[in-house]
Amino acid sequence: MKEKIIKQASLFGLVLISLFFAGCGVLAPQFSYQGRLTDASGNPLNGQYTFVYSLYNDDTAGDLVYTETESNVTVENGLFSSVIGPNNIAAGLEPEDLAQPLWLEVQVSNGTITETLSPRQRLYGAPYAMTLMPGAVISQTIGTDLGLPLKAMLNVENRETTNPIPALRVFGQEGIQLNSALTGADGTGVAGTIYGPPANNDDLAIYSNDGVDVYLDNNGSSGGRFTIRDTVGNSLFYVNESGDTWASGTKSAILQAQDGRRLVYTIESPEVWLEDFGSGQLQNGAAQVTIDPIFASSVDLEGEYHVFITPLGDSNGLYVTNKTAAGFEVRESGGGSSSIGFDYRIVAHRAGYETLRMPLADGMMNLTEESDQ
Repeated sequence: MKEKIIKQASLFGLVLISLFFAGCGVLAPQFSYQGRLTDASGNPLNGQYTFVYSLYNDDTAGDLVYTETESNVTVENGLFSSVIGPNNIAAGLEPEDLAQPLWLEVQVSNGTITETLSPRQRLYGAPYAMTLMPGAVISQTIGTDLGLPLKAMLNVENRETTNPIPALRVFGQEGIQLNSALTGADGTGVAGTIYGPPANNDDLAIYSNDGVDVYLDNNGSSGGRFTIRDTVGNSLFYVNESGDTWASGTKSAILQAQDGRRLVYTIESPEVWLEDFGSGQLQNGAAQVTIDPIFASSVDLEGEYHVFITPLGDSNGLYVTNKTAAGFEVRESGGGSSSIGFDYRIVAHRAGYETLRMPLADGMMNLTEESDQ
């Protein structure tokens, strides 16, 4: 407990003795305040008093940071107790206001006499304010928005922009363990753990006992993106909230081959195409092919699309005619009447991307990117 501070105040014979301060709370910027009220002769007082508590950022002048009035404070044998601070969000009160040096000014009234005690009293942190006890827990039930930027039970911020240091440092191989809201405090049912460095000597690893979801622009305020960058800040991989994806390297699949696992690569195109494959059968030199309706709903068949035919038997040659959004015809050249089979490949623009062709990557894959392209 803090060493006694005796405050002499005229208050027409009242003396305020022994002021004690507790540490700040979590849900709201509150602290407890206790004292002993006596007359000038040291006799303890009794009754109902009104206290006005004001926080300033200076010991004699400065700005008023916060004030409140507590009426009908019961004083018994000189002892009283109060809790200073708002029960709900205080308009205009920011976390930075309470992070600066503060002095408490107290005004006491018995309904007839009002006195402001002097000097103001400096507020100091509790003994564990610089380092929490091992096993310290911040626990509370929060179901309402605490207001910006208080969006969590614990907010750690460093707003220095010129030469910032980490706002939070975590040491130890176990790192940060995450539990879902449905798991107990004993650690059972752990949802996942963030390690750094993990046992495999990587700098960072995330272990999940289930799925891992990344929500881009979860509050719908602006365009969201997920970017992986190299050592100089260039984007290596990028995905935005529309699902558009870019990568500066090759895109491969790993498959098992005869002599081990091998890489295969995707074929790149300057435009956004979707393709489908199928087979048909000529009857007397002609065949009508109906395009799969699911594929048709995903592409633009009202504009340009391409069909490639491979005959599966001897003929005078095959060609495509009468292309529509529903299908196309395949005929034998020269008026032939063969009844052979054929394979086809149809290629069409993905719906919504008909005019996109090799757009510039500048602004998508660089260090200064701040919004979706």
